[in-house]
Amino acid sequence: MSVNEVKIKPAPVQFELRGTGPPTSRTFVIGDEDHTLGNAIRHILINDARVDFAGYCVPHPSEPVVHVRVQTVTGNEGALTATEAVKEACTTLENQCDFVLGELEKALPEVREDREWMERWAVEELQQAAMEEEDDE
Repeated sequence: MSVNEVKIKPAPVQFELRGTGPPTSRTFVIGDEDHTLGNAIRHILINDARVDFAGYCVPHPSEPVVHVRVQTVTGNEGALTATEAVKEACTTLENQCDFVLGELEKALPEVREDREWMERWAVEELQQAAMEEEDDE
């Protein structure tokens, strides 16, 4: 292994919710993610008027987790919880990605063909792994 190759172990947890105070303030620990997802979710959250604070950090480059901190506006009856805000942000991010991918596939049909090929390949890999597990039993 060369100096530039780094083997990062999988995250010990895929998702963890931290925080014991009011439901309007929470930290979300997302495993096997980095700045790409953290900054995208933070950006969507901070553009929501019902969110007071949104930030993220990657504790250490060799630790494959991102921490997303969310605090929503308090004092209103039925105020938005931090969990609801993150769910909405994830839905918005998914919709934005679908839109961009759709526009890209319209402009470049080979992108659609490549995506379809990758989806078929992933299904075949999952089927093969399942068959190997059955053979091991």
